[in-house]
Amino acid sequence: QTFRNDKSQEEDTQAQSSAVATGVGYVLGFILYMFLLIYGSMVMQSVIEEKNNRVLELMVSSVKPIQLMLGKIIGVGLVALIQIVVWAILVCAFVAMVMPLLIPADIATDMAAMQAGTFNAASSDVSTEMLTAISTFSNVGYVASIFGYLALFMVGGFLFYASIFAAIGASVDNAQDASNLTTFATIPIIFGLVFGMMAFQDPNSTAVIWMSMIPFTSPMVMIARIPFDIAQWQIWLSFAILIASFVGMAWFAGKVYRIGIFMYG
Repeated sequence: QTFRNDKSQEEDTQAQSSAVATGVGYVLGFILYMFLLIYGSMVMQSVIEEKNNRVLELMVSSVKPIQLMLGKIIGVGLVALIQIVVWAILVCAFVAMVMPLLIPADIATDMAAMQAGTFNAASSDVSTEMLTAISTFSNVGYVASIFGYLALFMVGGFLFYASIFAAIGASVDNAQDASNLTTFATIPIIFGLVFGMMAFQDPNSTAVIWMSMIPFTSPMVMIARIPFDIAQWQIWLSFAILIASFVGMAWFAGKVYRIGIFMYG
């Protein structure tokens, strides 16, 4: 009977940890989805405006088109990265300084007992789900690592997709024409968000693992898998493939960009 109770309690704890990981993964995936669309579109709109104003024709007299494109991508990417860094500093400061003051003494005691493995759910007035969530989000190291991974895959995903958006912007004369081509960039991002939600059911399924390695979907899928404590080698392999794919995509987009910025009508 004691063995059954211990096993049942362990299964409940795993289910609660999975629920917390699902919530964290959903928020991270949606944030990354919005960042890629918003900042990728900013790169495209900037290229279209400069092309219509004939500013690019003056600038390429001093720098190569590929350098101009990469400079634009990196500049916008740094804006997004700074925004995430500011969020991380504010949230970590709140977790470290303010959150301990907001947690009641009885909940803090139950959290300490849970971490020590001596927690008894029957004698506590607080649900185990609530304690698991509070314990997770009051851990500064965990919150900082989550923001670190978010910044990592935001940078990799943005560099990859911004190259595509820059090539699209150079290929058209106005935003109306660009709306037809942006489908090629937005559909893979949407697929990545969908497969990221599939990761909540089974983060180690074959389809989800492959989607977390393919650069078109890997940013959203991998960031959704990370809260489930997956193998570290998978995270770094996915990031390495993403950066290598960015190099290839930047080379291809640079060819399109070099020709497209001088084409009108």
